[in-house]
Amino acid sequence: MKKFVVMLISMFLSLSILGCAKPEPKPSETVTKVLNLLKTDVQADFSPYFHGEFDNSDFVPTSKDDSELAKKLESTLIARYTDFDYVILNETIAEDKKTATVEVEFTTYDIGTLIISFITQYIVKAFELAFAGKTEAELNQAGIDLLDTLSKDMKKDKVSRVSASLSFVNGVWLIDAGEEKNRGFFNGLTGGMIDSIEKWTESMGEDE
Repeated sequence: MKKFVVMLISMFLSLSILGCAKPEPKPSETVTKVLNLLKTDVQADFSPYFHGEFDNSDFVPTSKDDSELAKKLESTLIARYTDFDYVILNETIAEDKKTATVEVEFTTYDIGTLIISFITQYIVKAFELAFAGKTEAELNQAGIDLLDTLSKDMKKDKVSRVSASLSFVNGVWLIDAGEEKNRGFFNGLTGGMIDSIEKWTESMGEDE
């Protein structure tokens, strides 16, 4: 009888230990933390969630220009860029459990089209006003008015399916940092802004 009781106690303790074991971390949990934090506090410190060279300025479009137009552009982009919806579709962990991908579906504003439309239209408008002898303040106000016009009727209807790549480092899943590591993921997150700016820059180079 004593042996039976000891066996039961041993089994109970074993089950208790197994039940209290810390669950394996999931790469999708890191992606979820970053996206939820981005929606609530774009100025937060995101570096603990990234592997490699990462700077918070990568998440926040900033400029050394302190004009009213620059401030308006920055606030408009941040407001649109952080107002996104997302769904985690699936996650795939490599056999060696050192890398993983998380597929995400984003629903965003078409920020890429917004910023290119603004740049191209404002360049023309600024030249017209400059040749007409308008002041810098008037040029800035014209830009602000144009930005308001282009952004006020935007709809959050751009859907992108992209994947984030992650690495397992020191017991946690981290999103791979670096310019090209997660380019597609960040392009989807920013409503196509990365693609649009690159295409516009390339087209300007071809025209020169």
